[in-house]
Amino acid sequence: MSYVPYSCDLDPETKTTLKVYLFKNVENVEEIRGNVISGSWKCAVIKPSLILDIFQVVVAANKAVVAEKSQAMVTRTVYTEILFNLSLSKNITQSLSKFGVEKDQTLLVCFLITHEGDESESIVAQIKGEMSPISELEKFTDITQVKSAYKLNNLKSNVDLLDVIVAKIVTKNFVAH
Repeated sequence: MSYVPYSCDLDPETKTTLKVYLFKNVENVEEIRGNVISGSWKCAVIKPSLILDIFQVVVAANKAVVAEKSQAMVTRTVYTEILFNLSLSKNITQSLSKFGVEKDQTLLVCFLITHEGDESESIVAQIKGEMSPISELEKFTDITQVKSAYKLNNLKSNVDLLDVIVAKIVTKNFVAH
């Protein structure tokens, strides 16, 4: 079954749209990982277990495209910049290994669509897994892992968890968490 991906316009200055697909039971994770690392696939592949809400990805992607436009990226590509922005670590390797897919069979695949084109359909066709609606993302989120990744183990309630995570993503460059 095919689902409509999550889609959201990012900063108007960048003229970029974020498109996100959720997959489960993916059989060719190693192939996907290899294609992303080699740069032959223009996308970011994220562990859904560390994503509380799609807004987290939107904020990281928006920060990445703004950094690309202003030539202030920390990483080599805008897609690795998304993974770097999701992490609190200022160590690029740690950020990519924590949020990037390794052997997980569930993954979020993010594309940045610009006037130059949209390669998402051809890449999505090569993923051997079940496409799921983004509304099912919470089924794959591991709150314990999320709290650990964002150093929120002492937070008493999950009520404001997304707000705290987004604030940490946005202020990463200015504050040592």
